[in-house]
Amino acid sequence: MFTYKEFTRQFRIQTESLAYQRQFDLALLVCKRLFCDYQKFSEVNNWGDSELVLDTIRFIEQFGDEKIDPVLLQSKINQIESITPDIENFEDASYALNCCVAVAETLEFLADRKAEHIYSVGICLTDTIDFKIQEEDDLTDEEIDDNTDMISAREFLLEMSR
Repeated sequence: MFTYKEFTRQFRIQTESLAYQRQFDLALLVCKRLFCDYQKFSEVNNWGDSELVLDTIRFIEQFGDEKIDPVLLQSKINQIESITPDIENFEDASYALNCCVAVAETLEFLADRKAEHIYSVGICLTDTIDFKIQEEDDLTDEEIDDNTDMISAREFLLEMSR
């Protein structure tokens, strides 16, 4: 079991040394995993565009290792940013926000192939788990570190980044 600080340090090291395809696979899996949170947010608030998010994830999936036109990538990023909820406008926007950030970071990764984007995508997942855990109870950092959902998410990210 890792503390948050230990996990983030280890995850950063691993994502930086990971081969491109593994980085890509990790980011794609996290985006898919977070999509349902955006979809629920969009349905409950009648705001956003879950089809656009899903289409963008499919767009990412189809390109993998191919070079993509930077203008097209920037257009996709702008589209995602336009449907990213602001937590000041929606109390329940945190999960959907994390999904959009993960998708945008993955698009940025396709543009520049920098590992920092993969790290950010993974942190979107752990932040989402953290928010969900905190909804249930006001927990200490140690209790969050010991939570089975958080342990599972961190183990998933560390395993995928080996």
